[in-house]
Amino acid sequence: MFYGSCCTPRNAWRNVMAEKSEHDMPLDVLETSDAYVVRASLPGFRKEDVEIKFEDGVLALKATRNEAEPEGAEYVHQERAQGAFSRRARLGRASGEGIKAELKDGVLTVTLAKAKESQGRSVPIE
Repeated sequence: MFYGSCCTPRNAWRNVMAEKSEHDMPLDVLETSDAYVVRASLPGFRKEDVEIKFEDGVLALKATRNEAEPEGAEYVHQERAQGAFSRRARLGRASGEGIKAELKDGVLTVTLAKAKESQGRSVPIE
């Protein structure tokens, strides 16, 4: 009926996905003159399923999906992964101040302002 690229038997892909403890999520990182914009694909996730952390210049995203098998039914074929999905991105010049996040139409968008560069100044001697 449904076979993977290696003609695997029924439920084999499901078993492979179940064995993997964490899955990657597709990620885009854009840079503007004053911010970083990170977009992650999270179709079917609710905002309650997503955790966002920023520490030491690293943005960490984690999302969890655990759907119960429908009662009275058995999967014939399942490719949608269950469990934890995560990604980390180092954003060296991000300030961590005023982080904004939005989950819309299956895309998580996180905007992080860049740290203001310190400007040199003259120091008078007293």
